[in-house]
Amino acid sequence: MIRKKLLDYGALEIKMHNGKEFYKPKHRPYLINSDDLEILERYNAEIRGIYNFYSIANNCHSLHTFKYIMEYSMYKTYASKYRSSVVQICKKYKKDGVFTVSYKNRKGQTLKRQFYHDGFKRKKQEYGDCYDRLPVQYFYHGTSLIDRLKANRCELCGKENIKLDMHHVRKLKD
Repeated sequence: MIRKKLLDYGALEIKMHNGKEFYKPKHRPYLINSDDLEILERYNAEIRGIYNFYSIANNCHSLHTFKYIMEYSMYKTYASKYRSSVVQICKKYKKDGVFTVSYKNRKGQTLKRQFYHDGFKRKKQEYGDCYDRLPVQYFYHGTSLIDRLKANRCELCGKENIKLDMHHVRKLKD
């Protein structure tokens, strides 16, 4: 799945050497005409999207390979854009070991965006009061509507001896 996604993004090149596959990051030529901030945001969004999808998996730590290939693909994209090397791009944009792009907003303030560096911790699934656990409903009822109303029982939650309100829906189509 990760390999297929990297190939779909165009960030991965597969090389064969002595019958073995080697994954090599490659630049994405369709991003060269974009601004520096747009390129960084695109890579961040793609990494965060994959992480959010795999965050509840037991092996979500294996996304470091995905991040590595995406990171060096981004470096190569910037290097291709500015016709320089990956080392020169890293020297230019890395601040305190984190790839950072500076930009100015409409008010003239200089702001910074950083490449994703928050890691890939596994998120536990939360089953608590925040999720409604409604009973499985089947829309076919063996009893008539009148008998169900006389029973004074809510069909959604199962409570008995409560006041029931009935709402009629005329049409469900536009």
